Amino acid sequence: MKYKAGERVVYKNVGVCQVVSVEEQSMDGENEVLYYKLKPVADANSTYYVPVASGEEKLRYLLSKEEVLELIDTMPKSEDEAKIWSNNRRERREMYTQILKGDDLKAIVQLISGLYFRKQATEARKKKFSSMDESVMKSAEGRMLQEFSIVLEIPLEDIRTFIDERVNRNTTE
Repeated sequence: MKYKAGERVVYKNVGVCQVVSVEEQSMDGENEVLYYKLKPVADANSTYYVPVASGEEKLRYLLSKEEVLELIDTMPKSEDEAKIWSNNRRERREMYTQILKGDDLKAIVQLISGLYFRKQATEARKKKFSSMDESVMKSAEGRMLQEFSIVLEIPLEDIRTFIDERVNRNTTE
């Protein structure tokens, strides 16, 4: 058993959760299975049960402070650097799905950056940013910002400002 009660983990597609306990449950009414009982940090009313046997593929420890800062420092500084875009809506949706299902944080950061720059360019042309793109950006940002906030011990409402200031400082150095 890798994770212990009291630890914080990232549950893919959910975000940061607290391991409440490790307990046997019979979800099918017959077989007892060992589960991690998780409470999302952002939603105290929800509870998730992840089989210990599949915990390795669905859960991970939070990044270290150094890993978070390195991700911020390597964020794309322009749309050209982000390189995430397809004019074909179906291809774009598929790409988004693959990135968000995975746990490659560099790909997620690149996706967010690419969408951010695309949104700026679209709005500068007085056009409306696609609702699909907006939704994906918010979902990806929510997961990333939550983890960054917890790891860096910066309130969630201040983490975006911290990131912007750090990226801008690194750009001017």
